[in-house]
Amino acid sequence: MDSTDKEVKKPPNDGKKSSKICVGRETHERMNFLYQAAALMSDTHPQLSASYGKLAKSIGKKAVLRMEPAIKRTLCVRCGVLLNPATTADIHDHRHKKLCYVQVDCRHCGYRKRFYNSKNHQLWLDKPNSLVERIEFHAST
Repeated sequence: MDSTDKEVKKPPNDGKKSSKICVGRETHERMNFLYQAAALMSDTHPQLSASYGKLAKSIGKKAVLRMEPAIKRTLCVRCGVLLNPATTADIHDHRHKKLCYVQVDCRHCGYRKRFYNSKNHQLWLDKPNSLVERIEFHAST
C-alpha cells in the first residue's frame, strides 16, 4: 500500500456545523461590561467612569486585543473618562482654509484631542478591503 492510498479519517460531524472559537471572547465581554459601566457612571461619577475606562483599556492591552476606533474615540486618552458632549467634554468645530477638525476637550483632566476631517479622508476600517472575517457572538445557554 502506497502513502497515497491511505485513508484519512475525519471525526463524526453529527449534523452540526463546526463553530469557530473566538480567541479572547471572555476578555471582549469584560471590556464591553467595563465600557458600559463607564458610560453609565460618566454623568454622576466621572472619577469612577475614568477608572472603568482605564481598566477596559489596560485589559485590552494586556490581552493584545484591539478596541474599535469608534469606541476608542469616546474615551479620553489621558484619564479614561467617557467623553459625553456637554457633561464631560466640550466639542468645538474649527474650519480654516485648508484645515478642518473637531476638537474635543476633556473637562476632567483638560486633555485636548483633535479629529481631522477632510472630504476625501476615509478610515481604514470603513474601507471594504479591511474586513477579513466577521465573527458574531451568540449568547451561551
